[in-house]
Amino acid sequence: MQPELSRPLTLGHVPPAGRELEIVATPQEALALAARFGIQEVRKLSARLRLRPDQDGPVMVTGEIRATVVQICVVSHDPVVEKVVTTVSLRLLPAGRAATDTPDDLVDEIETGGQVDLGELVAEEVALALDPYPRHPDATMPPEATDPEENPFSALAGLKGRVPPH
Repeated sequence: MQPELSRPLTLGHVPPAGRELEIVATPQEALALAARFGIQEVRKLSARLRLRPDQDGPVMVTGEIRATVVQICVVSHDPVVEKVVTTVSLRLLPAGRAATDTPDDLVDEIETGGQVDLGELVAEEVALALDPYPRHPDATMPPEATDPEENPFSALAGLKGRVPPH
């Protein structure tokens, strides 16, 4: 299946001096991404990336991704415009090279087999940066959602200390 935002790259085609790349979603790509993300609209999506090959084969990708999206408020169901700004820092590994990710790594390594779709990487980064619970600024929570005495676990509070230990 073809990704909605496809910008394939062969790692060996990155010149030794590196390369600047700008990715801008077309209206058709933005529409397809909105459907994929399950949101109302992707108004704009762009990325400015810097590709720099390392001496031993990997390609470093750094840059910034910007998007304007419209999601639906989880409280009022009104549209919420969200500006997404996120940075990317990845090491793309050539064919035959395994990732050595450890908890101390500051840069994610991605095994590519020598080719990667930078558009798909950008789309994934945007998806991860979306607010999972968008709220319209004027939305107010219903009383049952804000009253600490009225919640699904309030009935359990009375049982605390009444259950004999094992």
